[in-house]
Amino acid sequence: MVISRNYTSTGVTLIELLVVLSIITIVLGMSVSIFRSFGEAQTLEVAASGVSTTVRAARNWSITSGMPSRVLVDPDRRRVSAFGFETVAAWDFEDLDGIAEGSPLQVGKSISGAFRETAQVTGHIEVCKGSIGSAALFVNDGAAMHARYLPRYNMKRGLSAEAWVRFWQPPWQSEDGVEPHGGYSDPRREMKLAVIGIPGSFEMGLLADGAAYLEIGDPDSAIDGIFFRAQTEGALVFPDRWVHLRVTFDGIDVVIEIDGVEHYWIPDGFEMVDPQDWPITRGEVPTGDGDLWISHPNRFFLGAIDQIILRAATEPVTIELPVDIELLGPKQLLHLDGRGALDPLKHDFPAVIHIAEVGGFVELEATDSTAVVGESFRDQLMRKRREKEDQAAAVEEAFGSPIADLMLFLETWKQGQEDLDVDVKPEYMLPMTPGIHVGIGEVDGVSVLRLHNVVIDLTGAIRG
Repeated sequence: MVISRNYTSTGVTLIELLVVLSIITIVLGMSVSIFRSFGEAQTLEVAASGVSTTVRAARNWSITSGMPSRVLVDPDRRRVSAFGFETVAAWDFEDLDGIAEGSPLQVGKSISGAFRETAQVTGHIEVCKGSIGSAALFVNDGAAMHARYLPRYNMKRGLSAEAWVRFWQPPWQSEDGVEPHGGYSDPRREMKLAVIGIPGSFEMGLLADGAAYLEIGDPDSAIDGIFFRAQTEGALVFPDRWVHLRVTFDGIDVVIEIDGVEHYWIPDGFEMVDPQDWPITRGEVPTGDGDLWISHPNRFFLGAIDQIILRAATEPVTIELPVDIELLGPKQLLHLDGRGALDPLKHDFPAVIHIAEVGGFVELEATDSTAVVGESFRDQLMRKRREKEDQAAAVEEAFGSPIADLMLFLETWKQGQEDLDVDVKPEYMLPMTPGIHVGIGEVDGVSVLRLHNVVIDLTGAIRG
């Protein structure tokens, strides 16, 4: 038998293979170009989203902590930074509810906080009725609670401490001098009643004349390090009644509030000194020895303490914009209140952050019939940036950035307000509505291709 087999051979020529490879190369090149263009087109939207996220971080801090926060919009550095506080410790003493009022707490007993932190009893402390539920009554010398160090107790960037207090005021003795009526002459001001603090770092408390104080640093190293004590006048905190006390230091400003009202304060020993000669109250909070005390064995609180909350200033959330994305308009500081809304004492209108996509604007000057390329926008930007960096070098060396940016702004803002002419027209006539805007043209010598507005209304809502 003869079997017949037919073989069919198939293949491609070199020319066909080259044609296919050429087509693939062209298609891939077009795809890369399309994706690159798409990515470039999204740069403005991504930057605007980052700015919104930064503002939202400050708003979230305000809502969760009940504390004001701030957002610094810095066009010179193309940077938006958010500053706020987060809760690091809290004691409400509600685990004492099952103990009869007036019962002493055993020395060494652990009092639980809201974040699994504990404080051990030292000295004579009794259970008493609090502003809400139960509270701790500090009876005699050495009465305090000691909490071991936790990394989150680092108050380097600032702090906020608050508590409900009911203090017993030592009676005034006639041999002490003229009968006091508030102010700064009461001899009982020499007695400090600590509420909460870290020795060498900070301390909040009352003076026995009814004044509130905040102490930053270590008084024993005042010459070598940071130390100051801010204190109000006397007779502001009434004895034998529950009063809410809160102090705040954000590295720049000190705020002392009693029952929600901010009170004027002066540095200790500077009652008769012009405020211009007061010691500097800005800088980082020293670390101290790390141990946290409620009351203090050497300055124990004469009375009861309840509802303690301790907050630390957070690491600033910052977004730096790409080279081709700019912030238009003057530098501005947004103040958010404890509800996350724009502070009505600082803002009358919604705040607008202008984020612009700029082109490669180059100015040509004719010199002897020859076109000479002027300073490009990018070169101009870098030059201005170097100038600003040179001016801020000393501050940045001491305090770092972006904290330094906020400090510089606050230091120059007051002077700028005094020099402001109310008849001066706005420097930038830009759209104020949220979202994308096109066809803006040139703004302050910059060719704006597209503009994205992020609007924060008076309620704190973020649009755009």
